[in-house]
Amino acid sequence: MRSVACRLSSFALGLAALAAVSLLILAPQPAEAAQPNLSLTAPDVQLVAFHVATVDADATAAVRFELPFPADVLGVQASARASTGTSPTLAVDVLEAGSTLLSAPMDVTAGAVTQGTLSDSVVADEAEVTVDFTVGGTSPVFDDVIIVLTLSRR
Repeated sequence: MRSVACRLSSFALGLAALAAVSLLILAPQPAEAAQPNLSLTAPDVQLVAFHVATVDADATAAVRFELPFPADVLGVQASARASTGTSPTLAVDVLEAGSTLLSAPMDVTAGAVTQGTLSDSVVADEAEVTVDFTVGGTSPVFDDVIIVLTLSRR
């Protein structure tokens, strides 16, 4: 009788262990964000935002500034509040010293935030950073275009 009880308790322990492992494996995992979230205590993180009231034509270096410190680019995003025209398109490119920081220009849709994919994430001290706009469609107009760079001081 005793050996039956031991076998049952061993069997019960085995089932409990299997259930615990199954819960770990099958438990929902958090989704990965398109852009990694930064800690609220991350040192030297800077958000640099630019507002352009109206974009209605191609513009090279529509935004131009010199970054006063070396930085790692953590993210680039762009948005537009509204657009008019027939089939309007807006592509936004961010460049350092004439070379793009993005793997491809961001295609912006009015009313949505577009995240850029970085191909170069380092900006040198005193580097000139520019933003280019390329528009398409018939009589396109984009209102309240905002570009945000998320940087970390090096």
